[in-house]
Amino acid sequence: MTRERWEANAQYWVKIIRERRDRYRTDLTDGAVLDAIGSCEGRRVLDAGCGEGYLARTLASRGADVTGVDVSQGLIDAASKHPSPDGAATFTCASVEDLPFEDAAFDLVVCNHLFSHLQDPAPALGEFSRVLKSGGRLVLLTLHPCFYVENSEHGAMNSVPASQYFASRGIDQRFLVDGLESPSMITSWLRPLEFYAGTLRDSGFVIADLREPHPTEQQMRDDPWWRKGFPTALFMLLIAERR
Repeated sequence: MTRERWEANAQYWVKIIRERRDRYRTDLTDGAVLDAIGSCEGRRVLDAGCGEGYLARTLASRGADVTGVDVSQGLIDAASKHPSPDGAATFTCASVEDLPFEDAAFDLVVCNHLFSHLQDPAPALGEFSRVLKSGGRLVLLTLHPCFYVENSEHGAMNSVPASQYFASRGIDQRFLVDGLESPSMITSWLRPLEFYAGTLRDSGFVIADLREPHPTEQQMRDDPWWRKGFPTALFMLLIAERR
């Protein structure tokens, strides 16, 4: 069902990304992810859940050898047809739970806005661990599990009760970005912080840093879009190292 929903939404996301309509990405989380990655020249990078490939192309322009994977063939087709700097980004349709790569093939795995769409992320983390070299890094940007609720992007500020927080919870909703609604509904999965720590540990990772990307004081003061669209912490960024 998840694959079918992403296929239905593929062209919607190509439009959103290529017209730069998602301000959460363009004005906030993309910069946070790139800052966490740092220099990537000469590194082999896996963009897991690459979508239409914009982040892979950015990393390729910075000198990385990038492979993007996504479960949606429509998104992979869009990524493959878009020019990439020096052909340094390639794209493969595959599930992150069964990656078609050798062990220790990558220096870095980037998981950008993917994790919350995995009902059970443990198999994917196991695969990320397998394809990373010892000492390699995982940069993971996802919805904030402590605060994100349905319609948070539109000003919702409900708290998450303990009865829900300590279990996996799914939020079914359509994407609504810059006035455009996605054709298909998507489920976002959220879990307690201890789940992230424990699952990463069990997959052979050590958490090196935890960040919470948020608008600057100036953005919140000067731009009413952010005051409405960021009522609480929405994102969490984890940097983990493969033991």
